[in-house]
Amino acid sequence: MMPKTYQLASLITLAILIPSLFLGYTYFADADAIQKIYADVDTIDQINPKITKATIIFTLNITNPTTRDITDLSSTFDIFIQDNYVGKGSFSNFSIPAQTTKFKQVSITVSYGGIADSAVDIFTNWVSGQDTTLTIEGTMTASVLFGLTTASHSYTASST
Repeated sequence: MMPKTYQLASLITLAILIPSLFLGYTYFADADAIQKIYADVDTIDQINPKITKATIIFTLNITNPTTRDITDLSSTFDIFIQDNYVGKGSFSNFSIPAQTTKFKQVSITVSYGGIADSAVDIFTNWVSGQDTTLTIEGTMTASVLFGLTTASHSYTASST
């Protein structure tokens, strides 16, 4: 028979070890799920020109192929038209259930300075009947471990 001090030490060790293993598994499973999320630019919905800037509204198709729900997803990203930088954008407070695809409409405002660089490419594509490519490069961040911390990963999404 074990002395009581050894029994107590064993119980304390188990009381610390089991929750630690559970929390560790949960964190790594959530973080792994975020790594597997991917996005595509589904459509460019509108381009609203103004005098000094333009508003571009597009829809992202965000897919969660994992068995874990993703909550509080946010992203910051740079936007390129035909490989020319035109501005930056973001979205936040987006949740996506496990094994689903959801659409997120994003509105960004860009100055004409950024669009001017890609204007020739846009015109050339329009004349030849080709689509203009919109690409975003950014980082997605989401809550993990029951909202106690976050995990993130870089991604690229394109309209082609």
